[in-house]
Amino acid sequence: MSDEGFFREVSEELRQDRLKSIWTRFGTAIVSVVLIVILATGAYVGWQRYSIAQANATGDRYLAAQDLVREGDIDGAIEAFRAIAEDGSGAYPELAQMSIANAEAEAGRNEDAIASYEAVANDSSVPESLREMADLRAAYLLVDHGSLDDVRARAERLTGDDNPLRYAARDAIGLAAWKAGDTETARDLYQSILEAGDAPNGISQRAGLITGLLAAGASAEAATAGTNEPGEVSATDAQASGEASTAPTDPASQTGNEDQVATEPSETEGEGASETAPASDVATTEADAASEAASPDPAAAENSAPASTPEAPTGGGASTAEDGGGAASALPDTATSPASAESEADSGAASENAEPDASGETGEPANAEDDAETVILPEPAADEGSAPNE
Repeated sequence: MSDEGFFREVSEELRQDRLKSIWTRFGTAIVSVVLIVILATGAYVGWQRYSIAQANATGDRYLAAQDLVREGDIDGAIEAFRAIAEDGSGAYPELAQMSIANAEAEAGRNEDAIASYEAVANDSSVPESLREMADLRAAYLLVDHGSLDDVRARAERLTGDDNPLRYAARDAIGLAAWKAGDTETARDLYQSILEAGDAPNGISQRAGLITGLLAAGASAEAATAGTNEPGEVSATDAQASGEASTAPTDPASQTGNEDQVATEPSETEGEGASETAPASDVATTEADAASEAASPDPAAAENSAPASTPEAPTGGGASTAEDGGGAASALPDTATSPASAESEADSGAASENAEPDASGETGEPANAEDDAETVILPEPAADEGSAPNE
């Protein structure tokens, strides 16, 4: 046996003794660690499976509660969500709290909904993203049921450029400012949304709409606040002036104008009158003349007779009452005196120039001038031989 073989055997025996001593010293610990790892792994896998099963069951309960909301059973849905918030697994308890607030808001219980959102936002165990969403939902509710300061208190911290909810938060504050009459704040917020370019479509469309409405309102206020320039006539004044100019003339003034026209002087040929009477006087004269002509009263004939009997011409051997045995030189009944002719001429001229009355009739015929010229002269006295006997 060589020396090399002897040394090899000794080295192997020492190695085995060393391993035995290590195992004797650490073997139990090593086995224990391995067993612990195996058991821990098994436990973890088992817990994961159990948690998943519980989460699935809670998810089923959550979906059932959502179905109650869609069916309109708000109270039943709220009770189901509260049960999930108490004993649910996974993220469903926090979602259940948010769903309770959503159901209350849908039922019109705005104060309860705002309180539920605030409870979620103030719970430090809830994820930050869910807390911010709760603040945003509360801010939107406070737009209609709170003040601008209330909305700012919930949404102001969400308007930072690095926050994913910044556009929705600016939208909520802008709506509250517009409702409160703070148009400058609303315009600035919506203008920033439009300038960003990466806002959601719904918020961008609303921003453009409200910005246009604010611009139109400002233009309308500027137009109504302006006053008319000197010398400018407003549409209302022009309309009033037009109505006054087209108003009917007073009947009394029309009558006065007719009387004035009727009384204007006119020239007639011959010995006509220089002035005409009013239409009413002409009508009265015509009525009197007609009644006198139709009346058989002798007094009327006497009134139309000449004031003095003209003397008969002396030529042609005419005899007087002394020479001719009382021959009479009287005018016939149809004779008209010069004075009566002048009166008729005056009446005819007046009726010719008179205006027609309301019925459209005139007083005298248009040939009154011819009547004035036609004067029946007294006939000459008959000769003594042809004088009639009394």
